[in-house]
Amino acid sequence: MWQTIHVSIDAERHRFPMQLLSQSVDADGSVPHERLSLWIGIAMVLLAAVVATGLRLSQLSAWSHEESAYQAGEVPMMTTLDAYYGIRLARQHANGTFVPGALAEPRHFTRTPMGSSERWVPQWEPRTLPLLSRVIATAAQVTGASIERAALVLPPLLSSLFMLPLFLAFRRLGVPAAGLLGGLVGTFCLQYYQRTGAGWSDTDSLNLFFPWALAATMLQMAGEQRLRRLLAWAAMAGAIEYAYSLWYWKPGLALGVALMLGLHLALAGAGWRRWLPCMLVFVLFSGPTQYVYALASLVDFGEHYLWAAHAAAAQPLAALRFPDVWSTISEIQPLTRRETLATIVPHAELAVIGLVAFAAWVAVRWRSLPALLPWMLLGAMALVGSRRFTLYLAPFVGAGWGLLVTALVRLWSARSTSSPYVQPIAALLCSVVVFSVWLMPSTERLKAPGPAVPAPVFTSLKTLAERIPAGARLWTWWDLGYLIVDTTGRGVYHDGAVQFTPQTNLVAASFASPDPEVMHSLVRFVDHEGNRGIVDAASRVPDFAALLEHIRRAARPATERPVFVLFTPDMPAKFQGMQTLATPLRPDGQRPRPFGIHRLNCSSLSDARIVCEGITVDLIAGLVHRTGLPDGRTVPPEPLRRLVSVEEGRVVREQQSTADQGLTVEMMSAGGALQAVYLLDESAFASNLNQMYLLGRHDPTRFEAVDHHDAQVRAFRVLPLR
Repeated sequence: MWQTIHVSIDAERHRFPMQLLSQSVDADGSVPHERLSLWIGIAMVLLAAVVATGLRLSQLSAWSHEESAYQAGEVPMMTTLDAYYGIRLARQHANGTFVPGALAEPRHFTRTPMGSSERWVPQWEPRTLPLLSRVIATAAQVTGASIERAALVLPPLLSSLFMLPLFLAFRRLGVPAAGLLGGLVGTFCLQYYQRTGAGWSDTDSLNLFFPWALAATMLQMAGEQRLRRLLAWAAMAGAIEYAYSLWYWKPGLALGVALMLGLHLALAGAGWRRWLPCMLVFVLFSGPTQYVYALASLVDFGEHYLWAAHAAAAQPLAALRFPDVWSTISEIQPLTRRETLATIVPHAELAVIGLVAFAAWVAVRWRSLPALLPWMLLGAMALVGSRRFTLYLAPFVGAGWGLLVTALVRLWSARSTSSPYVQPIAALLCSVVVFSVWLMPSTERLKAPGPAVPAPVFTSLKTLAERIPAGARLWTWWDLGYLIVDTTGRGVYHDGAVQFTPQTNLVAASFASPDPEVMHSLVRFVDHEGNRGIVDAASRVPDFAALLEHIRRAARPATERPVFVLFTPDMPAKFQGMQTLATPLRPDGQRPRPFGIHRLNCSSLSDARIVCEGITVDLIAGLVHRTGLPDGRTVPPEPLRRLVSVEEGRVVREQQSTADQGLTVEMMSAGGALQAVYLLDESAFASNLNQMYLLGRHDPTRFEAVDHHDAQVRAFRVLPLR
């Protein structure tokens, strides 16, 4: 039986805080061996954090060894596209040009405010500079580095800070080894490690620090403490929550923490005259305006991660399938439970053992649950929802293993005559051994992620900006929206913050359509009418297909500013998602399964056969053999409809077979060297994206190619009607 059960019985007598009893007590009431284990534990946590930070910083070698991909001149590439939002605001703050609440003109879209579904407002700059941007700008100013260089290095430096408050929280609960091992597993969890590596300049790097700082502070509050002391801890917790809101504004979390604070004190034996003032002080110091949006924030969270299908069915304009945008975003898509657990520790079974051990401990120590509950629930979301919540689950897996180690060490200690100094220190040392032997991921899995945008593409966008007028707008896919606004200063129609509005569906339709006139009509309509006009038009038609036809037939106003259709190398891989968002539902309510545009990894090419990973193209028989499909399906050979050769962005040969259906193979070359091979079905081949970007074909009456001389990006000016 674990000794934590006896600690729980002692807690019933002494309420909070729980102290392990010993015959040797210092004059200040502390236990000497516990004090020693505290300082040894802190030293071990700090050492582990330094090692984890060092491993992340070692990723910077990629920026020098693979400079052609990671470095555009003096500008380092980021490893997440979201980084460019914080970088842009940091640059404005450093230059003194950031205006809180100003109209963000380059972001040419409207959105519905949180809690409202009827009105559409323009995009504004944040009313308060995000803490991430402030930290980047300050770090650049202090070190003399560029904004980009500061953003490159900061995530590794901040990523492991959470290990200290996590350790202090579990030490307060009497199991410091659980805190040490929880921190080790948490910081090396693959999802968290990647999202806090070099160049991943986003809020993830402190999204474990603030929750565990709140938990550690809350656990310092005990029922028998004087009200003045309780209020001081509540004020500190509120200040931490306020900083958290500046870093990662999720007011629903603030409401949850406030409620758990009151529950924690109530379970600790504090009457309502004590816990209620503490809650009020917490709300005051955390920023009362947060709570105005708390319920709307929770509803928004639920619609994105918990009941997305219900939200889609409830949409009055369901044909537009607004929520379906989320299903096309890779980080939102769930993994299987086994895959999720295998990103925390090397084997899913080891993660299950840790979670079972933690659950058993929680069943005994249920009075400690409120301080941990919000973060436990977020972690559980990784098992039923998005993979992005895995970082919250990982520390609890490690803590469970730390509890097992603690139980075994205490069992050994009870059967031996060891000194009381040995037990806590032995548990800490054994935790490090257990992690190193069983729970540490392989170094191969800790390598640097690739650049979100390779340096040649970044350079091409900078060059393109010199060839198009200032104030122009770029009609392109949303993934590069933040980057384009920061890099070129030109406007976009959606980005990583507002990719879920109807404009995204129409942008997707313009690329997926085989008709240049549809793209031309959609560009002009969206530029002038925006989301409000789309919703108004949709209210007059029965489905999405009718909406496109209505826009095509409607009067086409002139664009407010010059508009250019922009194609980038990442877009062919996104085409399947575009088709999903642009394809009307069938009468049975199901949607067709788009084929997409597949870039092949080919190992052998000849006049008779093209051999690629999972694909073999028999040029003599005119058949495409597909094997090793991700879902395990086996499909019969399919006819090869055409073989297209593209040299320097222009079609030089197109061989058509006698088959009236089948797949197309496109071979892209530059300078006499093969660059890429694509496999497409007929709808993808005919699409505007393929015809204009990969094949270089366009309607000269509606679009004019920008003379860019660059294979990385293509741009076409939208011409006025003649």
